[in-house]
Amino acid sequence: MGKLDGRVVIVTGAARGQGEQEARLFAAEGARVVLADVLDGPGKALAGELGKERAAYVHLDVTREEEWAGAVAAAKERFGRIDGLVNNAGVLRFNALLATPLEEFRAIVSVNQTGCFLGIRAVAPEIAAAGGGTIVNTASYTGVTGMAGVGAYAASNHAV
Repeated sequence: MGKLDGRVVIVTGAARGQGEQEARLFAAEGARVVLADVLDGPGKALAGELGKERAAYVHLDVTREEEWAGAVAAAKERFGRIDGLVNNAGVLRFNALLATPLEEFRAIVSVNQTGCFLGIRAVAPEIAAAGGGTIVNTASYTGVTGMAGVGAYAASNHAV
C-alpha cells in the first residue's frame, strides 16, 4: 500500500523537471495523477509511461482561468474527484532586474504567482467536496534569499 492510495492529485508543470518527478513519486505511492502542462508532447508521453489507470495528461496554461476550469473538469471526469494540487508550474528568465522589460516581469509573475492563485481558486472547492486534501505551492529558495540576475523570478517566488 502506498501513502497516496486512492488520492487524485493535479500536478502543474508535470511534463519535465521537478513536476515530472513529483508526478512519478505520487503515482508510485498509489495516487492517480493529472499531469498538467503546456508541453503536450512530453506530458502525453509521461502519462503513457505511467499508464491509463494511474495518469492522465491535460493541457493547462496556468495563467488562463478557463483552462483551469477545463483541467478540473477533465480530472473529475477521468478520476471522479480531486484530493490534491501541486502548483509547481513556473518560469525562470535570467535578466538583471533593472534591465528586465515590464512585459517579461509580468509574464513571470503571471505564471509563477497568479497561476498559483488561479489553481487554488479552481481546485480548493473540489478538494472540500472530496472531504479534504492538500494544496502545495512550490517556490524557490530565491524567494527568501534572492539571487543576482533573477529579480523577477525571486519576487514572484517570494510572493508564493
